[in-house]
Order: sequence, then C-alpha cells, then structure tokens
Amino acid sequence: MKEKFLEIVNESGNLNSKLFSLSRIKILWALSELGEDGATARQIKNGLNIGSDGSTYSNLNALVEMGYLRMEKVRFESKENLELYVITPAGLEEWNKIKNWFDMLVCEGQ
Repeated sequence: MKEKFLEIVNESGNLNSKLFSLSRIKILWALSELGEDGATARQIKNGLNIGSDGSTYSNLNALVEMGYLRMEKVRFESKENLELYVITPAGLEEWNKIKNWFDMLVCEGQ
C-alpha cells in the first residue's frame, strides 16, 4: 500500500498545478465531452454551477492562456457574436493525465 501511495504522489508531479481548482477541472471535463462543439461561457457557468460571471471568465481565460482551450467568436441566432470555448489537443492531453491520476486515487481506496 505504501508503494502505491508513493506512486500516486510521484505521478502528481506530472500534472499542471495551475489546473487544480474545482472549476478548472470541471470545465476541462465538460469540454472534453463536448469536443469540437464547445460551449459558451453562459452554458459553462450555468451547466457546471461555477458561480459568478467573473469567476467563470477568470477560469476560462486562464485555461485559454495555458493553451488548454481556444476561444472563437461565433454568431448565434442572428445575435451579436458569442464566445465559444473548445478544448484543444493540449487540453485533452492534460485532462487525460488528471483523469488517470484521479483513477489511481479511487482505485487505491478499494
């Protein structure tokens, strides 16, 4: 059991510590499921119950700056342009690392 715990701790060194907020992890998870369809900030905020608009945009902008999301302007139902967020290949790769690390944690408790 100690060896498995050490493996989990060592594996955590391969993860981006800037991602370890519940909101950012939830955003990566949701956008990994949506693929190229992506989602608007409003959809992300309401669907994931993240909190305020400011918190949502702050987390989305951080993920864009890290290269894990891309933002593109799209016209929706003849309204003004909306910001659509889509996970990038780098974001998907990082999400898979986090998911695998979570799997290690869950399996360790069984």
